[in-house]
Amino acid sequence: MNSADELVKNSVSLVTLPGVYLQVKKVIDDPDSTMADLSAAISIDPGMTAVVLKLVNSAFYGMPRKVETISRAVGILGMQPLHDLVLAVSVTKAFSGLSQQVMNMSVFWANSFFSGLAARELARKCFLVDSERMFVEGLLRDLGHLLIYQNLPEQAEEAIKISANTGEPIHTTEQKLLGFDYTQVGKALVDAWHLPINLGEAIRHQNEPSGTPDYQFESALLNIAGALTEGFQSPNGKGNWEPLIAQDSWALTGLDEDSVKICMIEAGKQLSSMLDLMEEAQSRVA
Repeated sequence: MNSADELVKNSVSLVTLPGVYLQVKKVIDDPDSTMADLSAAISIDPGMTAVVLKLVNSAFYGMPRKVETISRAVGILGMQPLHDLVLAVSVTKAFSGLSQQVMNMSVFWANSFFSGLAARELARKCFLVDSERMFVEGLLRDLGHLLIYQNLPEQAEEAIKISANTGEPIHTTEQKLLGFDYTQVGKALVDAWHLPINLGEAIRHQNEPSGTPDYQFESALLNIAGALTEGFQSPNGKGNWEPLIAQDSWALTGLDEDSVKICMIEAGKQLSSMLDLMEEAQSRVA
């Protein structure tokens, strides 16, 4: 493969989002659509309906009373948060059948969901009003690696080994070996799926948040979430994750090391229940 775009072009027909998400996206993209339209789009798929309601009623949202219908969920949370929930479930479903030659997929998704939870906790620390949207951005932060693992397994394994032996960041190693890295592949896939621009830009610039003029804050949150994910994987969270945080991420977010560590702990507490919910989602969604 000569570029991230070429890799995605050769893969996107094999990795497609479920039909229910495409219907939801169509509603979201239509300025004349209503909450009733979104409710109807989600309700087409009974499996997605059940999963969304379970997520809405989970500790993730902490609702004061049980939400029993999709229309009620849309009314409480709004259209964009419901779109983001359906997107999260849809992406995990789309990649559920990938080979485990390079990476154990259970480990990959555990790390991805931790990243999502960490990104949300970081956004809350920054008093971001719609902090829930950062869950999806964190979840999809490492999406590009799935296509690299699937299509370039030998190069992917070599990059992982070199990075582990030298301490060099994985994206730097991939640039040397492949000519592109997982952030470029992730952005190319987001673009191919016609997902929101801010999502692709934040994924692309997560290792250099100041590299994007309009989405530096989101990129910085993903940068820190990625570092925390590395720390969470290491024994007792004591791995050398701090150097993975770009210097401009501190300035862009206003966070300090103690606040970041608290976010790591909070995300870790939520991880098990979130993984259980998403495992159920994969089995239910058509």
